[in-house]
Amino acid sequence: MLDVIGARLDQKPAPILYVGPTADFNRDQFEPRLMALLDEADTLKAKVVRGRKMKKTLKQVAGVPIRLAHGGSSSALKSDPAALALVDEYDEMMGNVRGQGDVLGLVEARGETYADFVTGVTSTCSRGLVVTEKDAATGLEFWAVAAPEDVESPIWRLWQEGTRHHWCWPCRHCHEYFVPRRERLKWPKNATPAQAKADAWVECPTCGGVHTESDKVWMNERGAMVAPGESVVLENDVPVVTGAPAETSTLSFWTSGLCSPFVSFGQRAETYLTAKASGDHDRIQTAMNASFGECYAMAGSGDVPEWQEVQRRQVLPYRKGEIPAGALRLVAGVDVQGSCLYFVVRAFGARGTSWLVDYGQLYGVTSEDKVWNDLTELLMTTIDGWQIERSFIDSGFRPNKKDRGEEHKVYSYVRRMAWLCFATKGHDTQSQPYRVAKIEVAKDGSRAKRSLELIHLSSDFFKGLVFHRLALPPGSPGAFYLPEDVTEDYCRQLVSEERMIVNGKPVWIQRQRDNHFLDCEAMAAAAAYGLNVDRIPDASEVRAAPEKAAPPVRETAKAKAPPATEKPDPGKPVSRRSRIRGLGGRINKR
Repeated sequence: MLDVIGARLDQKPAPILYVGPTADFNRDQFEPRLMALLDEADTLKAKVVRGRKMKKTLKQVAGVPIRLAHGGSSSALKSDPAALALVDEYDEMMGNVRGQGDVLGLVEARGETYADFVTGVTSTCSRGLVVTEKDAATGLEFWAVAAPEDVESPIWRLWQEGTRHHWCWPCRHCHEYFVPRRERLKWPKNATPAQAKADAWVECPTCGGVHTESDKVWMNERGAMVAPGESVVLENDVPVVTGAPAETSTLSFWTSGLCSPFVSFGQRAETYLTAKASGDHDRIQTAMNASFGECYAMAGSGDVPEWQEVQRRQVLPYRKGEIPAGALRLVAGVDVQGSCLYFVVRAFGARGTSWLVDYGQLYGVTSEDKVWNDLTELLMTTIDGWQIERSFIDSGFRPNKKDRGEEHKVYSYVRRMAWLCFATKGHDTQSQPYRVAKIEVAKDGSRAKRSLELIHLSSDFFKGLVFHRLALPPGSPGAFYLPEDVTEDYCRQLVSEERMIVNGKPVWIQRQRDNHFLDCEAMAAAAAYGLNVDRIPDASEVRAAPEKAAPPVRETAKAKAPPATEKPDPGKPVSRRSRIRGLGGRINKR
């Protein structure tokens, strides 16, 4: 900012407004450095008006003023017009300055009389729920645009409105460019902060190449700012950027703290691990914001795997829509949104081992019937010859949920599909994992003629159960499997939350905005829990699964399907209970 001020005063003098975070910062930090600049620059020191006209917050240079204002003073922000305005540490400023509006709005109003008015804004970011997305054309992994309500950091929201340039490095091994960020910083497994300081490195996401501190100068010299819509290659040891960013009047840049020539990779790793070991989320936030320039979202112990690790669980040669060998029960979980239904269908086998069979979205306004008819078709259609036998549907009503569904519509649907579907409500704290209650509410909110079963679930228990199974190694009882064609979006949503303890109570913190498939998997786990899948004996102790061409038939000790050669006596009445048992297992009566 000092360089920009000096260049403008020397080449094209015009009024300048500098806005710092506080009056103390301007007086004790910025003003002495500004005077040092003016005194050391040969072309400027003779142009400075000194004496009584020189004040701490107002300088006259080359016939134009430089005013130092701060984010807490509306009068200083509205006092003088300016051709250039510079706002420093934007995240530390008030959202509304004494009822006069936001800082940026007040500052930009000062430039309305200058046709070439420019505002420059810089800051360390603060809190926000942001994730990355890979550009299909270039392979670069950029920060994705997050919903404004998910980002507390004002500078990050402002950056999202612009071109979103990222500082990119070339790999010394494969010469492919990548965006350096915290997740690219590596250290030995289980290393202490001191060990990480000595042995940290940056890893190329393309070839896995290792880069140490000695490589930083080489990479920075060949680095380039690249925005979504652009690509970059290294030609003759020079970065060549092609393409064009999105059209916008804001030019925005982001650079990782890893690129700083003043702080080593090891120091960054030590700072982060020390803060993380303290368990103090304020310290962890400071490490993320100041050391890496990344938004911080409260996280737990770090036991949740990254989505790439989840995607590597494609260990079985089956695809979406196929039922693997060993499956015995088929259940579904449905998450209700205002404009669509998310669903997963999961097959369970011995000791709770499970396989993801189907998942996706059914689009349509959920206050209308069409999308519910689509759900009926989905639930009633066999998958590879198997029938879904239980479906849990979320009816949780959350007034602060932006895209919430209508709970009475869920109740109405479940009444019609009572033999297959159950309405559920998740609770953050509930002593029992699974509790059944009766409600007597019709679709219009009035009292219904007959009661409806509502299943209250412990969100902590069943999300924890999903993550427990996800952590089990392949081949172990209860393992959690995915098809080989599972998508990145599903994997990201599956690990979108993390468990932590706050004031002695478990709290699930979102790591990214979309968590619908995790909710669906938790409901599928609850549905299977109600079927006692964890008590199913090992596959070696039960008879082989039936042919896939027909729904599975399960024998019980009390009732068996009649032999194929035995014909029922047409004169002998058959009870409804016997007919149900003959079609696929005993009834668990609550």
